[in-house]
Parts: sequence; C-alpha cells; structure tokens
Amino acid sequence: MGFKKLRGVALPEEQQGLVRYTCLNSDSQPKRTQEKIQRLCDDVGGAYSAALRQVMCSRKSITAISMEHYVSERTLYRMRKEFYEKWFE
Repeated sequence: MGFKKLRGVALPEEQQGLVRYTCLNSDSQPKRTQEKIQRLCDDVGGAYSAALRQVMCSRKSITAISMEHYVSERTLYRMRKEFYEKWFE
C-alpha cells in the first residue's frame, strides 16, 4: 500500500512521505534520527508520547492505538499533524 497525502498537513506529499517512511524504518535509522523521532514525540505528545510514537512508527490503526493508550483519536490526529509540521523546523 502506497503513501496517501494527509489533508490538513502543511507539507507537500513528498515531504510527508519522507517523514512517514523514515519513522516506519526508525530501527534502521542513524542514532541521531532515532533521537529526533523520540524528541518530537516527547515534545508534541507529552503524556501521550508513547501513543504518538506508535502512530508514527507502526502500521497500527489510530483506533487501536487510541484504545490501547486511553487517548482520543482526535488528539492523536492533532498530534500527528503537529509532528509532521515540526519535522522540518
């Protein structure tokens, strides 16, 4: 399944895809990139950092992650958007 541009995220499809696939392959990324992913999850996700990391670094559905971490889907979508937009700052 290919990457589909996320509506509402202020980045072009190519940049969104870069962020998504970098996160999906986080285990094989350089240490610096792994630390960047974790730092962004901590900064954006706060108490829900682990949930946001799962959203960005796994293929699990938002619904499953929200139930597992007791956080609303709306909150996860908002954090995901912010994560993407902060990546290139």
